Amino acid sequence: MITVRQLIEKTGFTPLTPVPEAEITSGYVCDMLSWVMARACNGTAWVTVQSHVNVVAVASLTGCACVIIPDNIAVSEETLDAARGRDVCILSAPCTSYGVAAALHDLGVGEVKR
Repeated sequence: MITVRQLIEKTGFTPLTPVPEAEITSGYVCDMLSWVMARACNGTAWVTVQSHVNVVAVASLTGCACVIIPDNIAVSEETLDAARGRDVCILSAPCTSYGVAAALHDLGVGEVKR
C-alpha cells in the first residue's frame, strides 16, 4: 500500500487541498460521476478531468483517498473550498490521465475490485 503523502513525494503531484493520512487501496480513472459512484470505494485514488464541485460530493460519498486532476486542469476556488469543507484531497498532475494511471500502477496501486 501507498499513502496519499507517499504518492505526492514519489510523483511530484501538487496538493491543492490538505493531504490526509490515508492509504490508497485502488485506482480508478473515469469522468462519468454516476459511474464512479457505483464503482469507487474507500481508499480509491480517482483520476478525472472533471473539476467542478460535484466531484467533491462523489469523492466524499465514496470515501476516495484523493482525486487527481490531470493535465494541470484548473480547479475553481468554489470546488477547492467544498473539498476543504468535506476533507476531500485534490491533487493536480502535469501529465495525462494515462500518465497518472501509469504512475499509480508503477507504485503498486491496483484497480478497484468489484
